[in-house]
Amino acid sequence: MYAVKNSSRALLAALVPLAAMHAILIGMALLATQTTPPERALPSPDKVLTFFVGRLVLDGTFLFIGHLVLRQFRISSRLAYGLMGGAMVALSYVTAIQNGFWLFPLRHGTEITSGLLPAIAGTISAFLYSQFAGFAPAALRQDAESRSSRTFDGPVRVRTSIAAVTIAAIVPAVLTAVLCVSLESLFLPPRLIVADSIFAVAIPAQVFLMTLIATVVPSAVLILVVHHLARAFRRCRGLDYSVIGGLSGVLCIGLFAPFIPAAHIAYLVMPACAYGAVMGALYRRFAGLEPLPLPEIVLANDEHALVGADHPSRRQHGVMLIGSSHSRGSV
Repeated sequence: MYAVKNSSRALLAALVPLAAMHAILIGMALLATQTTPPERALPSPDKVLTFFVGRLVLDGTFLFIGHLVLRQFRISSRLAYGLMGGAMVALSYVTAIQNGFWLFPLRHGTEITSGLLPAIAGTISAFLYSQFAGFAPAALRQDAESRSSRTFDGPVRVRTSIAAVTIAAIVPAVLTAVLCVSLESLFLPPRLIVADSIFAVAIPAQVFLMTLIATVVPSAVLILVVHHLARAFRRCRGLDYSVIGGLSGVLCIGLFAPFIPAAHIAYLVMPACAYGAVMGALYRRFAGLEPLPLPEIVLANDEHALVGADHPSRRQHGVMLIGSSHSRGSV
């Protein structure tokens, strides 16, 4: 019996999606201070930083408590950790609502929908924790077989993982937001004034959410196509998945070429290839391997029917001469 280890390094990696999620929500919330007239008063930088760190610590605490509970019951499956992460971060969200720990009060009727993004981020965070922490024997006493390292030399294939699909599907949104930040750093600062500097934070957050909503389903379909193509060609390496993902991204641009102006296609080929390659590599990294399933059991009533496909008897027929006391084989 194995359990996921306690790891501070894995916990820091698990906090990355939560930190990105809170940064996006804060950036979107600050847009309310730029309306005319302003819907909210612009908070001080210290208040924003305190809120961000406090919510991140609260989510991380609940996430680690959930890990300890699963470890106590010796549950180490990735599905269990994903469900635990979504539930614990949702519980952290409810705790923050009950105690008024918000940068701005939520509008009435948006409490449930506002908790969907934190729950998804918690699912990804717990999955990352289980990936980076590793496993350790849960029982103190192990027999000789369990203490020895086990190996497997049979055929393997890449697993079909919903969590890995989810992580790979958000790649276009993340890369687009990073590209938006890079363009802002090149063009926007000379024209920004202090009163409007909040848009430098809010625009990437808005771009991320818009791109995520528009691309999450097509990206999930694309990565599943890449995964099954790799399985069909019996490819398991990360490089293979990256190459197939890049080619699949270019193929998608070709499929949508009739609906795209010809002058814009050349600008989309390289991003589509890069996005597909990163998505394929990430899926392979987080999906893992599994043994190739055994073939289905064959039901047979006649033992003589169990003959190989390339056996000569599959291409020849025996001939029995009726009325003769013996028979002979003939091609």
